[in-house]
Amino acid sequence: MDPKERAVRDLYDARARRDWDAVRDLFAEEIAWHEPGEEDYSGDYRGRDEVVALLEKLVAVTEGTFQLVPEAFVNSVEHSAALVRWWAERGGRRSDGNEIAIYRFRDGKIAEVWFHVDGHEPEAVSAVFGFD
Repeated sequence: MDPKERAVRDLYDARARRDWDAVRDLFAEEIAWHEPGEEDYSGDYRGRDEVVALLEKLVAVTEGTFQLVPEAFVNSVEHSAALVRWWAERGGRRSDGNEIAIYRFRDGKIAEVWFHVDGHEPEAVSAVFGFD
């Protein structure tokens, strides 16, 4: 298995276990994380602590239900792209969808990440992932 794909799979496994130290260890110190859209969590996050805090908050606001499952990978010299299925619930409302996540590596660590939405219901996303 490509080492970049292994690292991304390890990231999803650590997130599923809520092992934030393992997540942090996979990131470059100055990681850049880009969340698209107009949601409360949308925007650019920089550095391990800021990114891990975002990931923890997404789990907290979804009452621990947020799950991600990588389904396919394409790997190049510096990047690994994953097709990911995700879902979460909050207050009896469910949101689910797909995304394409592109991971750029530097020195064996995840250095930058971009997400491209591939199908979801915007109102459900706002209800489930809202920070209020």
